[in-house]
Amino acid sequence: MSDTPTELSDKLAREGQKSLEFFRAIPESNWTTRVYQDGARWDVQHVLIHLAETEEDIPRLMRSILSGGEGVAKGFDIDAYNSERVGSAQAATPEDWLARFAARRAETVAFVGGLTETDLQQRGRHPFLGETEIVEMIRLMYLHVQMHQRDVKRALHGG
Repeated sequence: MSDTPTELSDKLAREGQKSLEFFRAIPESNWTTRVYQDGARWDVQHVLIHLAETEEDIPRLMRSILSGGEGVAKGFDIDAYNSERVGSAQAATPEDWLARFAARRAETVAFVGGLTETDLQQRGRHPFLGETEIVEMIRLMYLHVQMHQRDVKRALHGG
């Protein structure tokens, strides 16, 4: 299946709106519910911070690749990076993080919509996927959010 920049951009916009609705529906009392019990040990708010930060990091990575960069360094430790990035995030309310996610997703949608078919085929090193095409990095952006939302649902609803 060959996605166009417009199709990918539209999907990111739709999925971003669904994510905002999902997180906005979470009662304030549930924001400290633990989502992951080992490793990062993130609660719901940590997951949202991670998603908002990733929404900035991955488009920056793609821009770097499109400018001739190779992507992340070989041996890049994604778990350590995510832990540091979330741990050093400024204290803010969930609504502040939702606003950041919304703004960053809007920037991503515009960026992806402005890409060319050739841009989508450019290759670089992604922190999770390894060596891959820009199109796969974009697809992972909405799948990544869906995966974390599934985990939040499980934590909040017991399965």
